[in-house]
Amino acid sequence: DRKLFRDLSRPTTLKQRYRSNNKTLLRVNTLQQNSISKEIQKNIYNEVKRNIKKTDLLIFSDFNYGCLPENLIHKITDLAKKYKIKVVADSQSSSQIGDITRFKNMDFITPTEREARISIGNNEDGVVELSRKLHKASKCKNIMLKLGKEGLLVFSYKGKKILTDRISAMNQNPIDVAGAGDAMLVVSSLASATGATIWESAYLGAIASSIQVNRIGNIPLSLEELRSQI
Repeated sequence: DRKLFRDLSRPTTLKQRYRSNNKTLLRVNTLQQNSISKEIQKNIYNEVKRNIKKTDLLIFSDFNYGCLPENLIHKITDLAKKYKIKVVADSQSSSQIGDITRFKNMDFITPTEREARISIGNNEDGVVELSRKLHKASKCKNIMLKLGKEGLLVFSYKGKKILTDRISAMNQNPIDVAGAGDAMLVVSSLASATGATIWESAYLGAIASSIQVNRIGNIPLSLEELRSQI
């Protein structure tokens, strides 16, 4: 089931990509970034509350177009934690600027290196130290730091001991990176919700991402595609 919320004060977001020889040359976005009204925030929260008891996983996928004001994030997160529901988050910074640290106490977050550096204002440290500081700022349990062609850094704690691992990029010749982060976020989250460890979840997410970048356009993955690569 799906529930759509209409906001008559803004246009439907339109994202256009102009490509030549399998490369994106120009991006044109038509949108508004003002926060949704208090009334719509209330309606969203009430809808989440109505369905919370039959929910196993909550994913925040924030494009930073005003649809997830910070107060709404905190209210939904508190509700999910009350019912012991796994919560994960991603916050994009491309043409717009986001802040992944707005999402507190997540089970894991999936920023790019650039998004992590923007969020904590850090352009100097290596990726492990960057992840440690992001972990402290966001109070998340785990981090999957996306490193582009360098793959993925998984950052976690066991007690007071830092645990890290690297997963190399599984596709060295991407055709189109659109949707790669979304594919990783969803597959990793679903794996985690079924009991997979953060390491297993990251590995499955990396496989999903490698499939996604091997075709043009943000096309939904099928279970058959994922199984064939595993």
